[in-house]
Amino acid sequence: MLRSSEVPSYYGVRLQAIRVGGRQLSIPASVFSAGSIMDSGTIITRLPATAYSALSSAFKAGMKQYPPAQPMGIFDTCFDFSGQSSVSIPSVALVFSGGVVVDLATDGIILDSCLAFAANTDDSSLGIIGNVQQRTIEVLYDVGGGAVGFKAGAC
Repeated sequence: MLRSSEVPSYYGVRLQAIRVGGRQLSIPASVFSAGSIMDSGTIITRLPATAYSALSSAFKAGMKQYPPAQPMGIFDTCFDFSGQSSVSIPSVALVFSGGVVVDLATDGIILDSCLAFAANTDDSSLGIIGNVQQRTIEVLYDVGGGAVGFKAGAC
């Protein structure tokens, strides 16, 4: 855990990789160099533009059985689930420093039929881990120990 020098009231985490369908995406480590913060007041996770592009492309490939839907606001990776009795989506996991892997629940991946992530304007902007992705995990802030912990299925 890092205190953000840009925004000292937030706690920073080092996102290092993203997995879709169990496969790690090919995203250069430098893309995540601006760091990320945990923010329960921000709805969706904002990723560096390059990381989001890789996530969106891989997710679309895993969702090819569903027709695309019109973008909604900042959501540009949307699907038409009409007529579907059930929907199968690829898994998404966030990989943090120290090898910590957070497997997201389905409702941390899809919001209103769209991929529940958005791109920052570029790779130099701070990433934000938003509340949609935090909903089904317990986030523990060990301020004294300088660590953030995650426990799946706690909420």
